[in-house]
Amino acid sequence: MSKNRLLLPLLAMACRPVAPPPSAPNDPAEITAVEAVLTRWYVAMSTHDSAGTAAPLLPSFFIFEDTTRIGRDELIREIVTGFGAGTQTAAMSKFETQVRGNLAWTSFRNDEVWTPKTGRPDSLHFLETVVFEKQNGQWMMDRYHATRLNR
Repeated sequence: MSKNRLLLPLLAMACRPVAPPPSAPNDPAEITAVEAVLTRWYVAMSTHDSAGTAAPLLPSFFIFEDTTRIGRDELIREIVTGFGAGTQTAAMSKFETQVRGNLAWTSFRNDEVWTPKTGRPDSLHFLETVVFEKQNGQWMMDRYHATRLNR
């Protein structure tokens, strides 16, 4: 076998474009970025920012709130309609976040307070899991599951 026949496949492999390596699993910067998306989302809701409420949700997004499935557009409508009825704050803790390439997920505790314009505040407690996809350099929410505690 000639030298050229052996070198040609090696040269062809060497000339292929090389993709950048994926980020390391559980890169602390990516974990921080994922968790920041949730923080900004809840701030948007508490400040009645409808654009900020819709921004991190992929078109395919849906949430399971207990046993109810709510699609992206319906959830946005419900949240924005509720702006006139009162305010909501969230205190998220105990994050368990994993990042793998362009996918990430986190589970956490969420202690919310709903304060209606009239009436007393209501404390709500949830265990939640969110699945994210990174698109165009931005972490976006694709799936959300919230289970209410202590009814």
